[in-house]
Amino acid sequence: MESKKLVLTTISQSKVAIVESAQKADNKRGERYISEDCLAVNLKSGAFTDITATGANPEGRLYMFTEDM
Repeated sequence: MESKKLVLTTISQSKVAIVESAQKADNKRGERYISEDCLAVNLKSGAFTDITATGANPEGRLYMFTEDM
């Protein structure tokens, strides 16, 4: 089983999100891996909001770019 990684991507009508996923980032779609430290900085600054509780990502955590909410 492949370990889960954080991927910066777009979802649902081009909204920017960070998803936790075991799938590889799709470079053709502009997806990029980010670190836990990068996530922490973005959460602390308010740039991203934790929406994991919505259950929209069955693989794990989900964070939405705050301005896209």
